[in-house]
Amino acid sequence: MYFEFSAFYKRDAAFTFSQERNRMKLFDLRTGQPLNIDKPLEFEVDKIDRDIESYDLLPTYDAPLVSARFKDIFNNLIDDIQFVNARIIDRMNNINDSFYYVNILNVLPIMDKIRSVFEEEIDENESYLSIKKLYIVDGGLKGYSIVRMKEHDSYIIVTEEFKKRCEDAQLKGLHFTEEGYSIYTNPD
Repeated sequence: MYFEFSAFYKRDAAFTFSQERNRMKLFDLRTGQPLNIDKPLEFEVDKIDRDIESYDLLPTYDAPLVSARFKDIFNNLIDDIQFVNARIIDRMNNINDSFYYVNILNVLPIMDKIRSVFEEEIDENESYLSIKKLYIVDGGLKGYSIVRMKEHDSYIIVTEEFKKRCEDAQLKGLHFTEEGYSIYTNPD
């Protein structure tokens, strides 16, 4: 059993990767290549609130930010992830340096295109998948605990064991969607 890995936060907030401050594009973070950088990756948010330190995963667009606690639990997955120092800056220039960007080192073609329900959409000469119901190929993670899905690289997929480790540690702010789940009443 596999799960899509995502975040939730107590308020509507998004910690966005600052392409301008980092002098790189968000797309560069989704390639599965190790990052060789000497300064923290910078993210922006409207307000750094008092609850931020109680979360272990913050909501971002495709660039997971995790706590030191999360890092300590998964530091042994050196073939799966790389932890990179992150800096969060809000509109008042308040700074938080206690989170890490999780660079997922494996981008694999794992979507079961026979069982999944999806549509290929074309927008301004680019095609992308609109996934209504996702299934993963059996054994598709090839022994890894966490991967990006090549077919739609904003999808982060984890194993049941990874999910259990998160639950056992009572990490906060994580959401797991079981493969095959759909919000659509009749996606087929």
